[in-house]
Amino acid sequence: MEKRNFDLLFKKELERIKGTRPTLLLHVCCGPCSSNVLKELCEQFEITILYANSNIYPEKEYQRRFLELMDFIQQFNQDYSQSIQVIEEPYRPLEFLNHLSPLKEEKEGGKRCYLCYSLRMESAYRYASIHHFDYWTTVLSVSPHKNSQWINQIGESKPQDKTCFLYADFKKNNGYKKSVDMASQYGLYRQNYCGCLFSYTDMLERTAKEKE
Repeated sequence: MEKRNFDLLFKKELERIKGTRPTLLLHVCCGPCSSNVLKELCEQFEITILYANSNIYPEKEYQRRFLELMDFIQQFNQDYSQSIQVIEEPYRPLEFLNHLSPLKEEKEGGKRCYLCYSLRMESAYRYASIHHFDYWTTVLSVSPHKNSQWINQIGESKPQDKTCFLYADFKKNNGYKKSVDMASQYGLYRQNYCGCLFSYTDMLERTAKEKE
């Protein structure tokens, strides 16, 4: 399938809605990934964050990322004169793991990751539809390790009548570097694995090899 320029679609949509400030539900996985994305979007959208990340293992890590996000949003709201609220979806790790386990042998970045994107984005779409947000999207595309084509195709596959998916490739225009710099500026904890049990196990194996 031919790659599409979702960054261009993003810019065209921002130009189209310029001056209107519609509501946006933003799925967020952690503070660092949300940092520069929020900076780019907060003047054009009235943002609400959805923390829907039952993939994260173990629970201690889940709670650390959530609390770090909450602290960051409090500081961000003060620094940028915003009133962004954070909604936390219930943490259901076993249910999520049951979905991913049949694909446990898949390499990082493969079909298992596609399913993980899909499940979390489905939560965001569902919440945005029920609560009548004008737009919804996710910060996942800011990571150079995540497939922005897949992410946008998943968003595009959802019905657009109740809420519209905002196409974006947030890693473009040095988006990832800006998020790293901003995370450093705010002293945010930056995790060394994506989140799920399988990426956690891979991280432990890498760390052990590095110590050999």
